[in-house]
Amino acid sequence: MAMLNKDIKFKEELTKFMEAENKDEAITILNDALETKMQKIKEDALEYQQTQDKSILKDRGYRQLTTAEEKWYKGFIEASRSATPEQSFADFINSPEGIMPETVITDIYKDLLEEHPLLTKINFVNAKYMTKWILNDHTLDTAVWGKLNSKITKELTSAFKEVDITQNKLSAFASVPNDMLDLGPTFIDAYVRTIMKDAIACGLEKAIVSGSGLDCPVGLDRDIHKGVSFSTSTGYPQKTEIKVTDFSPKTYGDLISKMAKTEEYTDSNSKKHGGRTRKFGSVLMIVNQIDYLTKVMPATTLLNTNGVYVKDVFPFPTEVAISNEIATGKAILCLPNEYFMAMGGAKEGVIEYSKDFQFLDDATTYKIKTYGNGKCTDNTCSLLLDISELEAAYVYVKGSVESTVKGTVTTKAES
Repeated sequence: MAMLNKDIKFKEELTKFMEAENKDEAITILNDALETKMQKIKEDALEYQQTQDKSILKDRGYRQLTTAEEKWYKGFIEASRSATPEQSFADFINSPEGIMPETVITDIYKDLLEEHPLLTKINFVNAKYMTKWILNDHTLDTAVWGKLNSKITKELTSAFKEVDITQNKLSAFASVPNDMLDLGPTFIDAYVRTIMKDAIACGLEKAIVSGSGLDCPVGLDRDIHKGVSFSTSTGYPQKTEIKVTDFSPKTYGDLISKMAKTEEYTDSNSKKHGGRTRKFGSVLMIVNQIDYLTKVMPATTLLNTNGVYVKDVFPFPTEVAISNEIATGKAILCLPNEYFMAMGGAKEGVIEYSKDFQFLDDATTYKIKTYGNGKCTDNTCSLLLDISELEAAYVYVKGSVESTVKGTVTTKAES
């Protein structure tokens, strides 16, 4: 992966900034992170100016801009250089030429998918500049036999719902030093895209895993059953944990069976809904790095007849995704395709001139905004597990004598 996309330290500092409770501390953290990032881009720009070697740009992750992108960044630079940048930038953004090309947004989400495997597992949609999305609610089968009448038509229509993507806003700040404007569109693009991508990444995975639904998407670990109490201060409650001490076929089969039917509920008219059997061939387990190494790996690693360890062996096809947004001792088991997450942004104001913060001297601060919404189809799409006492793997063989193999695998006899 290109050097520009491997700046792990910048992502870590950005995470610290978003989690900081003290305003002055937050500004100091972001100031240092932005200054380091800008200095690196300036060094690359100087090297390119001296050598005119385009391979430098390609090797370090800089994009070759389209005509529309280059035109937009030139307008961005011109407005920022103005004697009245706030007004000039507002005029630019509100003009037809001021709409950020969709290709910039598309490329940012492409990078996100490559760097964050969890996003490739769920039903993730780049909505670009769409602010609403039509989603199948899975409340009933949409194919029916018989005469088509108004009642059936109404039921078919009710099986779809409109998701408002602008309901939740994710913001970040970018401080651009005035001398950086001289570097040109390619390097400004790299700076803006890096901040947008990493800011979205910092907030997105956390929301998918454990978002409360309060001004943010609803996470996989949240209880969203029909009739659940939604708090205006804390959002949706967490699911009740299911304690799991082993991944034997019986235990694991019982767990997965809890997701095999859609949620069943009765509406205010005493009409029953849901309870339909789902068909799926695999599930996803989300766990943090420490628990994977100390709990899940020992519970799912076996020694085969060739003397080779085989990892992630489950009774039912299961893919494991690492996310450090999950607390130690917990895991999420889910049907990832049943979680919908859409990210987009209004055409106006993806980037705005901002007076909210001033991180650096001789610099202009901009606010970067994206929108998103996400939620499970219903409450049976995911389970919250307590794996704090998960045991190492067992292999069961028929025989009359119980024998023990030292190491990861213990062999028990069954008569």
